[in-house]
Amino acid sequence: MSTTSRQAAPLHLNIYRSLKAAVVNGDLAPGEMLNEAELARQWEVSRTPVREAIRQLEQEHLVRWSPRRGATVAGVTVAGVRDLYEVREALEGLAAQLAAQHATPEELAELERLAAAVREAHDGGDLPEAIRFDDRLHRCLARATGNRVLEAHLGRILDRVLMGRMTVRRDPGRIDEIVREHDSMIAALRRRDGAAAATETAGHIRRARVRLMEMLQRSALDET
Repeated sequence: MSTTSRQAAPLHLNIYRSLKAAVVNGDLAPGEMLNEAELARQWEVSRTPVREAIRQLEQEHLVRWSPRRGATVAGVTVAGVRDLYEVREALEGLAAQLAAQHATPEELAELERLAAAVREAHDGGDLPEAIRFDDRLHRCLARATGNRVLEAHLGRILDRVLMGRMTVRRDPGRIDEIVREHDSMIAALRRRDGAAAATETAGHIRRARVRLMEMLQRSALDET
């Protein structure tokens, strides 16, 4: 393997990670174009690693490509949220069931810390930070399963969920309900009650889907 080949992989990976962070955190808005030439100039590289990074984001459904517009940041739709959350509900229910068996005391403590951080950030008026802590809580749950395949699949879904939530950035107005749901999930995990943990978590995701779809619908009405 040549020196150039060895250097190309981490370069492409760095660009991919940077673009992905900008997309999922809402720094790049839905519909915004990803111009290969401009990004190559910004990174002071050829177009090849930029193109590979964009292609990987397209495979993860974070970027869309069309012959007329090229690569653009994927949009968030009510139908897309419904489809995504139906799969998320099933996978996180399974994750909770497995985490009830395998979560370490440290992971359970981390879930409690993150649940408290969600409330604290929301009460402090920092909704984006509350969303980030909530995202970390659900990734911690996936990690606590001990199942790396499930964690990887959920991670890709949570990337798209985070992008949608950071795009909307609206207060659902139901923080007390969300906190109670987190508390019920974690209490079931601490009891090592897999069936209850799965039920509580699936219900939490189902209600989150309803909240996000309502916010998307209100956003569409506001823009008309």
